[in-house]
Amino acid sequence: MSDRLTAVEAAALLKEILAGARGLRLRDAKRPWVRIAVGECAVTAGDAQVVFFADSASLDHVAAMRLADGRGGAFADWLLHDGTNPLDLLDESERIELEHRLHEAS
Repeated sequence: MSDRLTAVEAAALLKEILAGARGLRLRDAKRPWVRIAVGECAVTAGDAQVVFFADSASLDHVAAMRLADGRGGAFADWLLHDGTNPLDLLDESERIELEHRLHEAS
């Protein structure tokens, strides 16, 4: 098995978050999503680690993701190998809902 997490696999995990199968918890409670205008917000989603990136106080892309089985991916890797970011594989309503979930994370 490859140690690489594809953009499609990472997007599937984002959809698990949206389905309620994985809750979001901030890795740093002092840095909630609502306080980030530009920069990274690290969360746990079940047994996965996810780093989201905000630009102009809006969800811009997934910066990195690592699963409990050791597979992981990051922004440049996804663009180089998959040609897209996992967030781009969600539709607009899913992106909006994911951002709402980030606002609610504690």
